[in-house]
Amino acid sequence: MNSTKTDAQLPVVIRRMGPGELGEVTDAWYRSLVGSLAYLRPEQLLSEEAYRGFFREVVVTTRDLWVAELGGRVAGVLALVGDEIDRLYIAPEAQHRLVGTALLEHAKALHPNGLTLVTHQRNTVACRFYERHGFEVRKFGRSPPPEGEPDVTYAWSGSSR
Repeated sequence: MNSTKTDAQLPVVIRRMGPGELGEVTDAWYRSLVGSLAYLRPEQLLSEEAYRGFFREVVVTTRDLWVAELGGRVAGVLALVGDEIDRLYIAPEAQHRLVGTALLEHAKALHPNGLTLVTHQRNTVACRFYERHGFEVRKFGRSPPPEGEPDVTYAWSGSSR
């Protein structure tokens, strides 16, 4: 009998980003970002260099950063600013393997009194994901340029509900 686990059976490990992982984490985030913004026009996007630079210089240095590991590889990224989910991205090859759910549950455990986040209204996959996990719409707005997209703020009221 073969006891080798398939990727779908591997456990998701949540941990802080380790030293020397910046390239792998940035790559997983960027590939997910590009896929999730496929509905935007080219003029609404920054260059790959600008996105990667922002991640290295801003996200990594100013956010509470967690990674999900699946089979020894970075599969997802969670960035928190206080009780706000600033970024939650899953590498394309790790999607639909409960990586996002594991990261979201980790964020909820860190902030049991509640969380907020903002995403684009046209990112219907993300909207459905958050709604399935108990997040409710709080307000509508518009993201800053260059995107300038209608967005939605979600909130999860916490486990005491």
